[in-house]
Amino acid sequence: MNRVRDPHPTGSYKVGTLVFSAVDDSRKAMFGPSAGTEPRKITGRLYYPVLASDAEGHPHAQIMSRNKAEALAKSFYMKCDYDNEVAAGTYDGDFYEDVSPVPGEEFPLIIFDHGLGSYVESNNLMCTELCSHGYVVAALGHAYEAIETDYEDQSYDLMDKTIAKRQYEPRIRGTIAALKLMVNKKGTYEEQYERLRMLQEKYAGLLLKILEQRVLDVKFMMSEIERRFSDRIDFSKGIGITGHSMGGIVAYYLCQTDNRFVCGINIDGMLIGDYSGMTMKKPFYQISCEDNRGVVSKVMLDTEAPVYWSLFRNMKHLGFGDMIFKVPVKALVGKMDPLKMHEYLCRIHLSFMGRYLKGTGEEVYNPDDEYVADLIARQGGAANA
Repeated sequence: MNRVRDPHPTGSYKVGTLVFSAVDDSRKAMFGPSAGTEPRKITGRLYYPVLASDAEGHPHAQIMSRNKAEALAKSFYMKCDYDNEVAAGTYDGDFYEDVSPVPGEEFPLIIFDHGLGSYVESNNLMCTELCSHGYVVAALGHAYEAIETDYEDQSYDLMDKTIAKRQYEPRIRGTIAALKLMVNKKGTYEEQYERLRMLQEKYAGLLLKILEQRVLDVKFMMSEIERRFSDRIDFSKGIGITGHSMGGIVAYYLCQTDNRFVCGINIDGMLIGDYSGMTMKKPFYQISCEDNRGVVSKVMLDTEAPVYWSLFRNMKHLGFGDMIFKVPVKALVGKMDPLKMHEYLCRIHLSFMGRYLKGTGEEVYNPDDEYVADLIARQGGAANA
């Protein structure tokens, strides 16, 4: 399934992992056969630092269950011979189950939220790399919003196929309007954002509801994380948050509205949402491909905090995750070298989270070379190109 060998984490810690899940009885499921009747389920994969001596002798945990691998292969019209791929080590992750956390140490927490129609481990390589450098990372998942979602009790669910049909309503007019918006990159930041705001008001009602429920999911899971894993997490400096696509929108929204989150990163998410009267007061980093340049300009508006924006050329939306190593279709993942993209993505996250979450004072990494079409930084006012 892989076309390029996955990179290994470079930090000083090994990585432990586990799946944890919870049920929010105060809300009903939004999708799936139990929509409107059963309580809402949320899941997550925790990555936590462990000592090399404690991980020694433990087998590598599997990145994907059989159900997830088969669902992913079906989605991209690829072959999946799960048993042979497991035997070949294709799904061996650079992490271990049933390993004790580093004794007597606590690490800052980063939340990762995946894209709509993606999966919890979509950025597993990045999450593993962050963890190896001394972070606890919680990658969260939402029922029926992923290709496949695994739960702590060994149950699973698949993507609700009606979401794609209802993403824009009415479907045809909304989809055409969204495509036109992505093509039109002209105008000021304010003009670009106004076009996006009009699109969401006319056609994106379902996406706004998904955003609302995901924000509540993250808040609910924060309570679960504090209850179950507080012995390994340092909450004293706040929490960092990042996400891809819809998950990146969640990161931006929570940095606007929840003081527990001190900094955030949006990986190529179209910045929908109601931000009326809000001013961003948290440092934020926007990562984009050229296709989505016109739908993320909100990040540069109404801010009093440092903002960074790296715009990658020859990249596609799907390529900002592990699929760039697995799908040999450049029209889907972009033409950029997978190892270079992974390196840049991780260096951005490590330096940004280091400066604004750990408080290391290090400079935020900005990949300023032939892979970057544009680089913008705004320090609470003046923009510097």
